[in-house]
This record gives sequence, structure tokens and C-alpha cells, in this order.
Amino acid sequence: MTRKLVIPDDFPPLYRDHSQIERLKSFGELVHYETMAADGDELAGRLMSADVVVNVQRFNTFDRALLERVPRLRLLALFGTGTDKVDLAAATDLGIVVTNTPAATSISVAELNMGLLLDVARSISFSDHKVREGVWHSEFGMQLRGKTIGLVGLGAIGGEVAGMAKAFGMRVVGWSFRNDPARASRLGVELVDLDELLRTADVISLHVRNTPEAAGMIGRREIDLMKPGAILINTARAAIVDQDALIEALNSGRIAGAGLDVHIEEPLPPDNPWVKMENVVLTPHSGAMTQDAFDREAVIGVDNVAAFLEGKPTNVVNPAVLTRRR
Repeated sequence: MTRKLVIPDDFPPLYRDHSQIERLKSFGELVHYETMAADGDELAGRLMSADVVVNVQRFNTFDRALLERVPRLRLLALFGTGTDKVDLAAATDLGIVVTNTPAATSISVAELNMGLLLDVARSISFSDHKVREGVWHSEFGMQLRGKTIGLVGLGAIGGEVAGMAKAFGMRVVGWSFRNDPARASRLGVELVDLDELLRTADVISLHVRNTPEAAGMIGRREIDLMKPGAILINTARAAIVDQDALIEALNSGRIAGAGLDVHIEEPLPPDNPWVKMENVVLTPHSGAMTQDAFDREAVIGVDNVAAFLEGKPTNVVNPAVLTRRR
């Protein structure tokens, strides 16, 4: 039986002419979809006879119900690091190996993170809109040098942001689930507890994965601890933050602004409250959207497929599956 590989979600098409496509074709029959599946039934149909799925974009949810409908699937190779749309326990139970591309996008996401910070701190988008409307109006903003940035999470992206913030002359404090003093020292980050970080930082920047322990961790209590006039930047996952509490804090002016690349519902609906808020800068989950990052994802993602097919899986995010894989 010919091995079948499926790219179910390349929309808008990014991968059509990429050099790594030929590598994938060398592993077996490749089916490449350049539209979004309309629903779970259509997605299941696309994957029904797949041995390997290479998930390029981040629209699809691989829950237990879907995974149970794809009996041949042995490898789910994700581009990017996020696994919040995959039921890893179900994949493990079913013997499906899940891989990702760690650190491939870290620099690009960190750069967008700093771009959002600069935009919010100096009202760049707001001022641009006013000038285009014929209004010559300037806003007092936040100078970054000498300010404190608090990094919630010190993984690959948090580490990159730490270096960039230090280049701006900012004091960098951090907190992470791992509480790794050696890593913090290498990054030049002062470890503090989360409450202290929230109370003292002028900028809160989120860099934790959307795990069960992280979901909702920045709730109403935590937002209330933030300094008056603080800025929140989120290029991680929207579910980490209590959206209603953040909206209230921004509308009341208790905190100055937010830069948000991630949203509970994507694409963002036009009636979403963020759309009308002038102290919020929005981007469409585009932190990883540079050619450099995509090329790294493509190479590492296909390397993961090759390693799996050779019987030596790499970058496995559900390692317990290795004793029971299909």
C-alpha cells in the first residue's frame, strides 16, 4: 500500500512552491489542500486515508472524535510549537506520534512582540490613523529605556524578548513554571514571583504555552495587581488571559494598553470588542509570519517526517506514545 501524506490546511497557500514539497513527495503520495475544511466532517474526509499529516497552518482542531476517525494516521507533524489544538492524550491512546518545530519561530515572534510593544507604548497605529484623517494630534507615550518588562515564561520566545528588551535599556524580570535560576541568569533576567512581577513591571509580556495550568492564569485578580498605566503584550495564546477582565481594565484606563496577536476566536469577528478600542493594537496571529521562520518550520517539520519514517522520531511532544505507536 502506498504511503499517503496529507497537508490539510495550507490556506492561504504558503507551501505550494516551497523546496520542501519535493522532499515530502519523495516519502509517498502527497495530497495538498489549499483551502480550509468547512467542518470536522470535511477535515476527517481529507485525513481518512492519511498515514502522515503535515499541519502547516493553525486552524484545525485535532480532538479525540476526529483522531478516532482516521485509522491509518501514524504521525501528526505540526508546524510551530503550539499543541493546544491537539488532544495529546487521545493521540497517545491511539498510538499517533505528534511532533512540532521548537524554536523555529522564536526570533520572529519575539520581534513582533517588540513591535507591538513599541506600537502600544508610542501610539503608532493610533497616530497613523489620526494623521490619515487629517488630525494632527500627538499622544504622550511610554519611553522604554529605564522601564521594567516582566516576562511570564522564559522559554525560547521569552529568552529572545529578554535580549531585545535589554537592548532597549529595560530592566528584565521574569517568572516561569520551571523556575530555572540558571537559565534566568544566562538570559540576564531577575527571577521574581508572579505577583511581584505583576505589581512592579511597566510591561507584562506573556510567553507560556496554553496548557491546563496556564489557561486563565492572568485573571481578574492578576490584572488588578498590574501597575496603573501598564501595558500587556500577548503573542502566546488568548486563553491565558481573562478577556472580560482585560477589557474592563483597558476601558477604564487603569492600564494603558495592550498588544494582542492571539485571540479566542480566529479569525477575529468584526463585532469583537477589541476592534473598537483605540488603546489596543491587533495583529492576526502573525508572530511566525516571516519567510525566515516559515523556512525553518518547513525544514524542521519535514526533518521530523523523515526521522519518523526512519524509525527515529524527533521533536515528539507526546513521548509516552513511543512505546505504543501504530
